[in-house]
Amino acid sequence: MFTKRSLFWVGLLILSFILIQGNVRPSCAQSQQSVMKLRLGEVDPPESPFVIAEYSLAKKLKEKTNGRIDITVYPAGQLGNDKAVAEGVKLGTISMAVAGTTSSKVTDAFYLPYLFRDAEHQRRVMGGPVGQAIKERFNKDTGMIMIGGAYFAARHLTTKDREVKSPADLKGLRVRVPQIPAMVATWKALGASPTPINFTELFTALQQGTVDAQENPYSLILMNSYFEVQKYLIQTYHVLPMRFFFVNDKLWSRLTKEDQMLFVKTWEEEAVNIEKMFMENEQKWLDQLKGKGMKVVAVDTKPFREAVRDVWKEYAPAAWGEGVYEKIQAQ
Repeated sequence: MFTKRSLFWVGLLILSFILIQGNVRPSCAQSQQSVMKLRLGEVDPPESPFVIAEYSLAKKLKEKTNGRIDITVYPAGQLGNDKAVAEGVKLGTISMAVAGTTSSKVTDAFYLPYLFRDAEHQRRVMGGPVGQAIKERFNKDTGMIMIGGAYFAARHLTTKDREVKSPADLKGLRVRVPQIPAMVATWKALGASPTPINFTELFTALQQGTVDAQENPYSLILMNSYFEVQKYLIQTYHVLPMRFFFVNDKLWSRLTKEDQMLFVKTWEEEAVNIEKMFMENEQKWLDQLKGKGMKVVAVDTKPFREAVRDVWKEYAPAAWGEGVYEKIQAQ
């Protein structure tokens, strides 16, 4: 027969068991729904179409997963330049990034001169078997996963005090270029003196006279205030590159197939928005640069194309395999 004291202890034991069971269940549910806090590195400024799209991507993925995927975007080189960010993604210290240069010859080759005729040509190539093969080659070459790419508007030359109308006017001109061999080769073929400098250090280099010229799309010329240290904007249209969304491979393997597809589909939506933003704003950005005092010089691109016509031969086969460049040009 139980005494009052023994009944007290039996009751306390039962109550403790109930409380423990109650605590265990939410804990299991919580682990199944644990939040993935991810970091996205970017060198573009906050007003860039890419950064706007990245914030939108983060918001959509958080909403679609009920908060399970929580991405923080770090624009304007907060996590380092393109090279440092790509290395961080490879090592896993940064979850993912959007960049034009990834320290891979596969993406560097997209800076070959006059590779794409226009945005529609670029979209057709990258949306087909050639684009898929290039993605797979990138994954194998880097160990990272390329989710996709997006249109990045045509690049143009700007100079401090030299009006350029033909390749002959480029002789000896110190032009800042990204740290991409194909870009160095392009400007050497044009007669200039190319100088690789990190994007995050470019304004200072122009300001201090380390280089006299640079090349970028209208958007970055405007948003980084290069008009303060550059006078001429020469419409060379020499490169119509892309920028790429890529993630750490171990992170990718941790995602369910459903979440992987969600990343791909959401990025595809944002890639469309990025291209649309560029198309809608190109003329506005150009007009603003004119308003800031830049003198716009329209040039015949034919002599420029002729000067760089063989640059691809050293880089495209090594980056993409034999015959891929020719397939791109044939489309």
